[in-house]
Amino acid sequence: MRDIADKISNKTIKEDFGIDMQRTLHLIRGHDLVGTMIAKAMERGEFDNLEGAGKPLNLEENPFEPAELHMVHKILKDNGYAPYWIELGKEIDILRIKFHKDIDYFKRYTRIIFSEKRSSAAIRRYDLKKNDFYNQRGFFILHGADGRI
Repeated sequence: MRDIADKISNKTIKEDFGIDMQRTLHLIRGHDLVGTMIAKAMERGEFDNLEGAGKPLNLEENPFEPAELHMVHKILKDNGYAPYWIELGKEIDILRIKFHKDIDYFKRYTRIIFSEKRSSAAIRRYDLKKNDFYNQRGFFILHGADGRI
């Protein structure tokens, strides 16, 4: 992880990716710190003989659910309903998968177009498709009006 953080902090990569590098570095280094602490605790045997070790987790009950809502949530769940935020999360996951598939398709299309010399008409068609691709997927929202993050 440290190697990744060092590479990301490289100035050319910062310019290439144009993302909030300080936050990224903080997250990577924090993850490395937590991972190191967990590994050391495991070596010391601090996770040996924990209560419930080897037993399946009971995921039926939510310890953070207010007691007064337990029955309501159970009735909804038993009848195939889920809280709005669960349904929204599922929808977001589906849209994210579609978005990444669209990106992969457009990357392949771009590689094909630029793999050999193309006519100016083919390049114009590519530019139209590229603009359509960006506009349909809210590229300007992610990258700002000038194309930078």
